[in-house]
Amino acid sequence: MKRSWILLFSITLGTLIVAINMIHNVSNSTNNKDRIVVNGIENFNLTNSSSEDRYLLFYPADIRTSQEYTLVKEVSTEGKVLKEYEIRDATFRRMNVFQKPNEINKLYISFFGEAVIDNWYYTYDIIKHRFKKVDLSYFSHDVGVDHIWHFGTDVLFQTIVSHKTGDQNINDKGQFNMSISNQSTKISYETEYGYPPNWTPLLKLDKKIIYSGNGQVNDHGVPENAFIGIIDTDINSVEYINFNKQSNEFYPAYTTDRQAYIIGDNGKVYVLKKDLQYRTYEPFKDLPPQDYYYFIDGGGTLLLNDHDALHFVYNEITGPTLGILSFKEEPTFSVLDKTYIKEDHLYRILYQDTTNGEIYIIESDYDGSGNLLAIDNKSFELIHTIPVEYNHLLDFVIKK
Repeated sequence: MKRSWILLFSITLGTLIVAINMIHNVSNSTNNKDRIVVNGIENFNLTNSSSEDRYLLFYPADIRTSQEYTLVKEVSTEGKVLKEYEIRDATFRRMNVFQKPNEINKLYISFFGEAVIDNWYYTYDIIKHRFKKVDLSYFSHDVGVDHIWHFGTDVLFQTIVSHKTGDQNINDKGQFNMSISNQSTKISYETEYGYPPNWTPLLKLDKKIIYSGNGQVNDHGVPENAFIGIIDTDINSVEYINFNKQSNEFYPAYTTDRQAYIIGDNGKVYVLKKDLQYRTYEPFKDLPPQDYYYFIDGGGTLLLNDHDALHFVYNEITGPTLGILSFKEEPTFSVLDKTYIKEDHLYRILYQDTTNGEIYIIESDYDGSGNLLAIDNKSFELIHTIPVEYNHLLDFVIKK
């Protein structure tokens, strides 16, 4: 398979360029003097006096587009802007949101889009409607949070540089070091030269941390030595497996206390036990061949509970297919035949609000317009289709 995430998200990048040219329209959609200015995202307090559904759309700060603040639009279910907030916070900008089932009411937020070394991340409490900054003070250097996508009981994240030196330590072959850190234990592990982690989730399996990497990439952009790295935290060592090179890329998808689930770009799922023995399954075998069985940049999978995920696969001709990927002894994929999923659109899953019983998905077409879809988190039926502007700059949604 080609590097699918590059092909698919080139559409997103193209739309982002268009959006940069229109960003002043986003920032000036209402009279600035009518906005409610909030100093610090942690001081953003939600109150709702309306009996009707209201949604808050977050367009975070991005200096690349000359937007120095986070713009929040309060909209009706018809997409009408009712109120705007201007949040001034130098440590809060374009964001990635991650949710794991054992902490279903907490979201982990990391950032992207600027050459900034962030020694912090944020959390969002879905029940209390509160953001909280988490400073990482146990490092000797500024390391930066690359992302904080992780499964398991511990809090894991990747750093942009090595925690040992505060640098990437590039050698004469162009190889470099990063680190993987366990915030719960305050212990970090430097990756070896030639084995940096991908932008994919980290899995905690017993006393091991599992990550994926691509190794060397050929002239066509296809990884030649994709691997799964397995860090033994007891003895601070690492070993690598590649499932006999059955796939060109691997995506660590989920873990339980007994086994880890890894999706290959061939549509196979490798179930790895604690002793590192594995079995291979084909949950997508009843589908036509897909170009994308996972989305390496995130937004295509959402764990709903401790064994089921809402999951997209994608075929460039027939478009996206939404289904339930079940992580049990034998992984299965069941298609959800929903008419609101359109073959000529792209979809990005944000998170699940169990309090309101809704899942939020951003729908995008190819000209930069789109919708916020609010779907029922049990039946997966459509609740609202809310038109949104500049959907590729929309990173987060809250039901007020």
